[in-house]
Amino acid sequence: MRGIRYSLYGTGGIIALFLLWLGIEWSKVSVANLSGGVTGPVVVYASDRQTILRPVPNNTHREFSSLDDFSPHLPKALIASEDSRYYWHLGVDPIGILRALLINYQKQEIRQGASTITQQLARSLFPQVGRQNTAGRKLREILVALKLETFYSKDDLLLLYLNRVYLGVGLSGFEDTAQFYFDKSAKDLTIAEAATLVSILPAPNNFNPVKNRDTATRLRDRVIERMKMFGMITTEEAEAAKRSRIQISRKARTAFSKTIAPYYYSYVFNELRFLLGEDLAKKGNFIVETSLAPDTQKKAEIALRNGVREYGASFRFSQGGMVTLNSHTGEILALTGGIDYGKSQFNRATQAQRQPGSTFKVFAYAAAIEDGISPNKLYSCASLTWKGQRYKPCERSGGNIDMYRALAQSENAVALRVAQDVGLNKVVEMAQRLGIKSKLSAVPGLVLGQSEVNILEITGAYATFANRGVWNRPHAIRRILDTQKCTDYRNLQTCEVIYSFDRDAQKEGDAKIQAISPRVADTMNSLLQGVVQSGTGRAASLGLGEAGKTGTTNRGVDLWFVGYLPNPSLVTGIWLGNDNNSPTRGSSGQAAQLWKNYIKSVISNQ
Repeated sequence: MRGIRYSLYGTGGIIALFLLWLGIEWSKVSVANLSGGVTGPVVVYASDRQTILRPVPNNTHREFSSLDDFSPHLPKALIASEDSRYYWHLGVDPIGILRALLINYQKQEIRQGASTITQQLARSLFPQVGRQNTAGRKLREILVALKLETFYSKDDLLLLYLNRVYLGVGLSGFEDTAQFYFDKSAKDLTIAEAATLVSILPAPNNFNPVKNRDTATRLRDRVIERMKMFGMITTEEAEAAKRSRIQISRKARTAFSKTIAPYYYSYVFNELRFLLGEDLAKKGNFIVETSLAPDTQKKAEIALRNGVREYGASFRFSQGGMVTLNSHTGEILALTGGIDYGKSQFNRATQAQRQPGSTFKVFAYAAAIEDGISPNKLYSCASLTWKGQRYKPCERSGGNIDMYRALAQSENAVALRVAQDVGLNKVVEMAQRLGIKSKLSAVPGLVLGQSEVNILEITGAYATFANRGVWNRPHAIRRILDTQKCTDYRNLQTCEVIYSFDRDAQKEGDAKIQAISPRVADTMNSLLQGVVQSGTGRAASLGLGEAGKTGTTNRGVDLWFVGYLPNPSLVTGIWLGNDNNSPTRGSSGQAAQLWKNYIKSVISNQ
């Protein structure tokens, strides 16, 4: 009995403390003044802290005084998409919470949230709610939502939301957004147009209807289907709306065409989500300072476009991707994921998983050297059988050769024997230590580039050799500033820095990691210099101590060169090929020549 009594005392104490906390938090936030801002823009700067990658519209903000001023389709689309039980709950939706918990549990990941329209207002209007992804922040958000519903009517809160919610590219409220995208007032929106704008809400900083017409249509139609499901429109109205074409204003198309480095810009938001988490990243009100070097970026775009135009028709490749890093810091100075962002937003520098061919051999050689195997050791050029697979003899050499000649001539037979010496698991471990995150299979074909990687990660790995074995995560973002927390709003540099690579990355294991010893890195540098001086990478030769490796996969499907200079500290990875994996008539020589032309243009004025 005594144990039960103590348990009851303990439970009562916990409840009392919770109620005390509840009372304190309830009194902290006054909802009398609703003049605060909502989710705002993410403004992305180049490394000079002056160049904005995408201009933010600077229009006069307009608000309506009544729900009746908006198109009747707009509140319906909003409620159908974001909060179908809006007029039934008290600010928090228990059914939605239970459904989200069940779905997330089944999927073993966060697939669905349960924030109501009122909760979204709470965290947007009141900085006191906080921005951390914690249980405490969620409880404060719920409290403020309940308080808002206590003091304001549903229509008042819905009007506030429609007037102030952030819809990307610096636009707050549906009136401003309708004027921007459709050149008309929000009171004149059709069903299809209202659904199109509402579909932006889940990710306003990552999606817009100009960027991808197919995605915009799919998301719009999903909202329309929900409107039909809840009886807000008829089946005939829904079908007519889905058959309509999304017609974007010239003003909006022109604004997006002015984006500097669009592939780089889109990648910044991937990194933003990685650093802050999905929920916080999409709330906005951030300044993002990047490492983009505008002049280098422009030269990368020109070099890739000209390279594909010059060689592509003859050698039957139509696309490519390039990344340039500062090998000492891991900063992404330039990144282009294709020859024309307007025609294809697929980022081949970060999203495309391609077989790297012989560029992957460096991990076998580095693992062997680290294991104490001398680069002067002689290996047979004869054919070999490994795990049931027959491999051809050397193509350009014969007899016995050392690692220097073997890597320079990209001899598969020797690379495989080196991997046999050290073991496939050590090859995999070396690649992972140097930043390869893609899935790797410990099979002989791995050594020859069978496992797929992306340009960014393999370029980052080569940067480690150039940096005497020190690995830094390839990154575009230097700092993230919170524009809701500034001591002087006229000077954005007084805003709170919520992330800094220099301050935070090393603590998180993302910077200044001695991945391999300087001895191993120096030996690899010597081996890779030989590739350019007297091997398969001669097309990249500049006579400046450059080092690198070529890579070509079966039937010339993938053409690679990854190379670096000791001074300036630049490492650049290039891939050429076709999106549909069709064979080319080319070789890695075209990638090496493109690398040389590009690097010459970059260093010409340094």
